[in-house]
Amino acid sequence: MKRTFQVVCCAFLGMVFQSAKAQSFSGLQNSNFAGVHSVYSNPALLTSMAYKRHANITSMGFDVNTNLVSLTAPFTLWQAITGNVPAAYLNNKGKVQWSNDYLQSYPVGTQGWAQMGVEWRGPAYAKRIGQRTVWATHVRTRANVSMKNVSDATLAYAREFLDSGFKQVGGLQLLQTATSPLSLQANAYQEIGASLAYAIVDAKKLKVSAGVTAKYLMGLGHVSVLSEGMQLQAYGRDSIVINHSMFDIAYSDSKLFQRLMQGVITGGLPSLSEIMGNGFGMDLGVSVEGGKGGSVVQFKERWLGDPTVRNYQWRLAASLMDWGHVSYKNRLNTFHMSNANPVTLKMDSALMSAFAQGSTEGFAYLEQFARDNMNYSQGARTQRIAMPTQLLLQGDFRLMSRVYTSFVWQQSLVSAQTMGFRQPSSLLVTPRIEMKWLEVAMPVGLTQDYRKGNIGAYVRVGPLFVGSDNFVSNLMLNNIKGVNMYLGLSTSIGKFKKH
Repeated sequence: MKRTFQVVCCAFLGMVFQSAKAQSFSGLQNSNFAGVHSVYSNPALLTSMAYKRHANITSMGFDVNTNLVSLTAPFTLWQAITGNVPAAYLNNKGKVQWSNDYLQSYPVGTQGWAQMGVEWRGPAYAKRIGQRTVWATHVRTRANVSMKNVSDATLAYAREFLDSGFKQVGGLQLLQTATSPLSLQANAYQEIGASLAYAIVDAKKLKVSAGVTAKYLMGLGHVSVLSEGMQLQAYGRDSIVINHSMFDIAYSDSKLFQRLMQGVITGGLPSLSEIMGNGFGMDLGVSVEGGKGGSVVQFKERWLGDPTVRNYQWRLAASLMDWGHVSYKNRLNTFHMSNANPVTLKMDSALMSAFAQGSTEGFAYLEQFARDNMNYSQGARTQRIAMPTQLLLQGDFRLMSRVYTSFVWQQSLVSAQTMGFRQPSSLLVTPRIEMKWLEVAMPVGLTQDYRKGNIGAYVRVGPLFVGSDNFVSNLMLNNIKGVNMYLGLSTSIGKFKKH
């Protein structure tokens, strides 16, 4: 199977270019057209909704990011799109000659990481009651797969295992210390939420609002592998010698991703038998906006839906989002395995066929191996999986009619080693132009725990919107390590009566 490793990497990056993590929907967050989407960044912002009613039909976002492998070509995607690729990289038909050599990996020591996330925002509805109160209801599905502290040796072994044409002279030493513990996690859950926002102060030049969201959480599945230290020796693809190790492993039903895609594609909620865990979550938020635009500007913006809409000069908001957890009671298998003397794990057909049947069968095979050959202890049957709790600070400033600039600081409050779901921290500044049927924005800033600088883009045409946190960056650079994208359909329902 020559070049299998390159083929796998192509498939991985192909998935990157077709999908990505838009859990934050950055271009939409501070938009005056966000409507019911405000509940996902700060429920208090619902009171600034310029609609009488607003509904989300469906929205979806994806994200894949890594520092383990990148698409590094001698030209940019913009050059490829515009036909300005140097002749040396064209085939005899004048088309771009893509090469597997463009997929490259770089030394990461023990600090390698990768993340893939998907979010589906299902039907949601927000309704204003009078001038001060707004209530909303909404559903959402989220899933995340992440790896932390992956070493160069681990990546090299993966390449040797997948690519029969690649051999590491002298074998491979896989060493992971307690100071850089290996972490692999996959989580999926769905939520049903209800939000209430109220304008405490609603004066001509000052508005102070508070909002709260209560959520019922349904756990769809969890897998985690956490290592506090290990030393492995691998010779070829047949076996691994585990010199010493310490692992904590947890796994649920193997239908995790099947359930995820059922919720995302069909928009359906899981049946009672498919809910493996449950819990409750909460969001809290406050917002303050001040200033007031002139009467001419106010008249021009009546198309927002409310003829008495406030034309703020500035708006600040703070929120605590996604506080809570999912408990898996008797639906999660957990165990601890360790050894101080060498143990050999055969990478034979029995192991391969077990994982081919699903993650449950594969981890059950490893659990039996640990019982027979290592220090084994069964963990608690009840586990609490943390939600992606985060602190958000937002600001939006009106520069002139229809022209705004905003910032969003999103700080994760979940440790990378916590068993659960985690949203990476970010800091973005987004200038935007809003018009009746068209809105454009450009998020600029640091994402992925402030490790990556990105320039994105966002466009709304009527009720349709599409955006990305790194679209412009990926067009202009020739070293691509991830892609983010989101799109959706949302619309207002009815208008305020003119007085």
